[in-house]
Amino acid sequence: MARSLSRRLIFWLAMLLAQAGAFIIFKDLADISQWLVQSSREFTMGVWYNRHLVATVSVAFLAVAVWVWWLERRACPKSLLTILIVFFAVNFYSGMINPKWMFRAQQHTATFVSVAEAPKYMRTSLQWARFGNDDYSSVDEVNVLVLETDDGAYAYSDYYLLQPHVVKANTVGGEEVIMTYCGLTNLGIAYSPMIGDHKLDLTVMTQLKNNLVLTDKNSGEAIQQIWGTMERSREKGKMKEWPTVRMPFRSFKKLYPHGKVFVNEIPSFIESPVLALWDRLVRHVMMYNGVSLQWNKPDEPAFPTIDYKDKRLPMKQLVYALNVGDDYVAYTKDFLVQQDGPLNVQIGGSSVVIDYDKEFDVVAAFFNPSGVSVRDVDVFGRTVNGDRLNRVNTLKSNLFWFILVEFYPQTDVNRV
Repeated sequence: MARSLSRRLIFWLAMLLAQAGAFIIFKDLADISQWLVQSSREFTMGVWYNRHLVATVSVAFLAVAVWVWWLERRACPKSLLTILIVFFAVNFYSGMINPKWMFRAQQHTATFVSVAEAPKYMRTSLQWARFGNDDYSSVDEVNVLVLETDDGAYAYSDYYLLQPHVVKANTVGGEEVIMTYCGLTNLGIAYSPMIGDHKLDLTVMTQLKNNLVLTDKNSGEAIQQIWGTMERSREKGKMKEWPTVRMPFRSFKKLYPHGKVFVNEIPSFIESPVLALWDRLVRHVMMYNGVSLQWNKPDEPAFPTIDYKDKRLPMKQLVYALNVGDDYVAYTKDFLVQQDGPLNVQIGGSSVVIDYDKEFDVVAAFFNPSGVSVRDVDVFGRTVNGDRLNRVNTLKSNLFWFILVEFYPQTDVNRV
């Protein structure tokens, strides 16, 4: 009798510890859990850096529980044991395995098509683009992020960027460049996957504060997308940013007729039945509905992890943000449209020209080393006197204000 009681106690203790470990993995590494339970950044990062230990211990406790149950069947009904094992497996899978499968990064490979071929692929992007503008009626109005590379201009639509989050982007100035994207922030940043002399191999970890967190498979370090720095080694520097601009696809076609367009089609059921079903579930059900919350709820974040305090702008205002050093400035499109020509401003001690081009619906920013006010500039940075200004590499286009100011509370607004 005493032995039976001891076995039951051991079973339930081991099972509870196993479930606790799996739940911690789910709570802190599967971003969907943040709808219900939030942890501090420090706790989440602690779980991340010790995830293999937590996972091993949890599996070991589950194994002990099952072994003890095998010796003492009266410890738990078989049906309940099955439910507990399934519950454990779902939590474990959601935090340890699913992010890598759900967001299969394309840092080393990607598919691009010509401008002429792109419209047939862009039709799927049109539905996604309507989050921000219900009047979109043509693929020509779909917004794309544009990166000028050594191999010509590359365009990326939000829809095709969303699932991998990390995409190959050729080279710029001979340096490898990748495009990163967070659907919750509506933020695309082109980075060199290097910090110091350390080469990065990036994939998705989770999201924190409604912004993507990446991880480097080479070092295991977590990297918040908007910061571009290693979580535990920020003193080593950050990834180098490269200039990008947002524009409608119609503008890309005119400005870069020989450009290339990134496509990321879901596999057909003939090519891969499992991935065909899984990617449709991920992209069209989970992610479409999850990210849509960010657009459709004007006063609530998609994930309730940000306490919105800075009300200089509406919470979900889309802004154009740039910085030189630690001097951050955000502009609204309406403000830029109202200006009589380009804005000539000082940011971080540098002269910067910011311009909205009505014809192409593009906001662009350029460094102005002469310091002399520029009264006219085109989308490529060419001035009337024949100068060609370099783009500001930190321009971030159309991201949500409440997320920007959460990470950079010192941001100035509509500086003139």
